[in-house]
Amino acid sequence: MLQTYQTKLRSVQLNNGLCSEDYLQESGKFFGILERKLFVQLYVKKQTVPSIKSSFSKQHGITARQFNSLRIQLEGKIDSVKENINFRMEQLTAKIAEVEKSIDKKHKQKETWLEKIQNLSPTNPRFENTVKRYRNIKFVLHQKKRKLRNLQQRREKLTCDIEVNRVRICFGSKKLFHKQFHLEENGYTSHEEWKHDWQCARSAQFLVVGSKDETFGNQSASYNIKNELRLRVARCFEEKYGKYICIPDVLFPYGQPFLDEAKKAYIGITRGGKTQKYFKAVTYRFVRKKKGWYLYATVDRDTSEIETSNLGGAIGIDLNAGFLTACEIDRFGNPLREWKISCPMYDRRKEQVSASLSDAIQSVLLYAKEKGKQVVIENLNFSKKRVALGEKNKKYARMLSGFAYAQFQELIQSKAKKLGVGIVSIHPAYTSQIGHMKFMARYGLSSHGSAACMIARKSFRFRTEQPRYDTVLGLPKTFDKEKSNYRNWMSLTQYIKRNYTFQDKIELLKADR
Repeated sequence: MLQTYQTKLRSVQLNNGLCSEDYLQESGKFFGILERKLFVQLYVKKQTVPSIKSSFSKQHGITARQFNSLRIQLEGKIDSVKENINFRMEQLTAKIAEVEKSIDKKHKQKETWLEKIQNLSPTNPRFENTVKRYRNIKFVLHQKKRKLRNLQQRREKLTCDIEVNRVRICFGSKKLFHKQFHLEENGYTSHEEWKHDWQCARSAQFLVVGSKDETFGNQSASYNIKNELRLRVARCFEEKYGKYICIPDVLFPYGQPFLDEAKKAYIGITRGGKTQKYFKAVTYRFVRKKKGWYLYATVDRDTSEIETSNLGGAIGIDLNAGFLTACEIDRFGNPLREWKISCPMYDRRKEQVSASLSDAIQSVLLYAKEKGKQVVIENLNFSKKRVALGEKNKKYARMLSGFAYAQFQELIQSKAKKLGVGIVSIHPAYTSQIGHMKFMARYGLSSHGSAACMIARKSFRFRTEQPRYDTVLGLPKTFDKEKSNYRNWMSLTQYIKRNYTFQDKIELLKADR
C-alpha cells in the first residue's frame, strides 16, 4: 500500500552564500509558472503531451523527468476537478429533487390552512393564529422556490461545462482570489499585500516523481543511505546554485524504517529477460508552510499478512455520532462482550475528530488481533442523505452532519492493513432493528451493543432471523409465510418508525423480558 510520510526541511547554507530555502522558493515559483503554462497548452489549446513534451522541456530548460512531474501533478488536479464536477452534479440533482418534494408539501399545507381561514370568521379567537401560520407557510414556500431556481441555474452551468468538456481551475484557490475584493474584511491593508500572498500560494509546492529504475527510486531527488537528500537543479538555475543541492540529516519522525527499506536495491527482470538493479519508487512533494518547507515522501509499503479469521468468532462495530460500540461474538453467533468507546465529533475540528476516531479504532483492532478475530463493519454511505439536510429537522440534521462514517471507513481500512486484521463489510439492512428485538433483552445488551452483535453475526451469513411479534410494542400480525424474513422485517421496521420514537422503542423493549 502507498503511504506518505512528512518531515520539516531545515535550511542549509550553500557554498555561494545562498541557502537551500532560496532554491526551494525559486523552484516553487518556477514550476508553478510552468504548471499554469502547461495547463494552457493541454486543456485550453487542446494539444497532446507527445506533441509538446520535447519542445516544452527544451524551451524552459527542464529534464524529461521534471516535465513528467509537472504533467502528473497537473493531471491529478484536473482529475480531482472533474470528479468534483460529477459529485456536485449528483448532489445538485438530489437537492433539487428534495426541494421539489418540500415545495409540493408546502403547497398542500398552504391549501389546508387557506381552507381553515375561509371556514373561520374574523371574530374567532383562532383566526389570527391561523392567518399567521398561513403567511409563514407562504413565506417559506417563496424561499423554497428561490432556492430551487438557484440550484437549477447552478446545475445548468455544470451541465454546460460537462457537455463542452470545459475544466475550470483556479491556481492559488478561488477563496484567496476573491479576498482581493474585500481587503479590509480579510485583514489586508493594501492590494500589494494580498498579491504577495496570492503569488506565494501559487508557488507553494512542487512535485518530484520517482521511478523504480532510478537510483534510490528517484532521479531528481535522491535520498541516500546517509540520509542526505540530493536535489537535481533545473538547468536555468545551474549557474546560480550548481548542478545539485545536498541537504544532510533528513529524518522522518514517522516511517523512517520504510524509507530506509526503499533505499535497498533488489535484482529484477526486464521485459527483455535481462537482470537489472531496481529500487522502490519514491515520490517527493515539497510544500511551503508558515514554519518553512516540508517534505512529503510517498513510498509503497509492504503490508502485513492477514492474521485473523472468523473461525473463533468476530467483532462487530456500530458507529454513532460521538462514540462507537463494539461487540465480540463466538463462532456460533453468541455475544461474549460489548464495550463503548467515546470519540466526540460535535464542535470539534476535523483533525480532532480524526484523532479521536483513530485512537478508538486502534484499540478495537489491537484487541481483534490479540483474539485472532476479524472485524465487521457496515457498508454505509450518507452522502445522499446529507444532501437533504436543509429539508430536515435540526436534530436529525445535526446528528447526520456529525456522523463521520466515510472517515471511519478510510481509517479502519488503512489501520487494519498495517496490523494484519481482516475487515468485512456487510449490508446494513435492518441490523439495528433485528438486534433490538431479538438480542437486546435476551442477552442484556445495550441498544447499540445489540446492533453491533447483529453486524458481527451477519458476517457468518446465518439465516435471517424470523421477526418477533409478541412484544409490548403491540405490533400488527403482518407475518406472511410466503414472504421472506427479510421482506417481513421491512414492513415491520416501517410500522415501528411510523408509531414510535427510537427512545420509546428502546425503553419498551428493555422492559420486555
